[in-house]
Amino acid sequence: MNIITEEIEHELIKAMDTFVLTARMLIQKLIIETSQPEIERVKRGEYHLIEDAELLNGKDTLNDSWDFFIHGEHCLFENRVTGQKIEVSLGDHEFIENLDPYFFYDFLRTTESLHHLTQYFEDSFSSVLDFFNSLVNKGCMVRIYKNEYRKNDKR
Repeated sequence: MNIITEEIEHELIKAMDTFVLTARMLIQKLIIETSQPEIERVKRGEYHLIEDAELLNGKDTLNDSWDFFIHGEHCLFENRVTGQKIEVSLGDHEFIENLDPYFFYDFLRTTESLHHLTQYFEDSFSSVLDFFNSLVNKGCMVRIYKNEYRKNDKR
């Protein structure tokens, strides 16, 4: 495991931004490309109402080869072509900014441009959790609940 320097810390924080942007894009894709029963409420940000609904494109994936699997409070997106994975928290519109240590690691691991950042973590959960807690101590992140964290953009 390599030491997380200030430069790497900034790169990891940028990766968190990439995670959130990707999550937002995929949630919007899911909303637009499926027949959600509570579509008006979902469009207003009530993402806990998102269901494993029928695809409107007649295919077995969202456009751009994205599979999705809604389970509990999360939705796992996986790209069939690239292998990229992102697990998104559902709830209100802010929940998709939540970062779980393991899910964030898996996003890094499966995102070609970010894969090199996994070398800074000894394992896929506890060392990422330690990193998140170090960012909480610096005021860069806040713990939302259990093992979910969010960047603190109010600093």
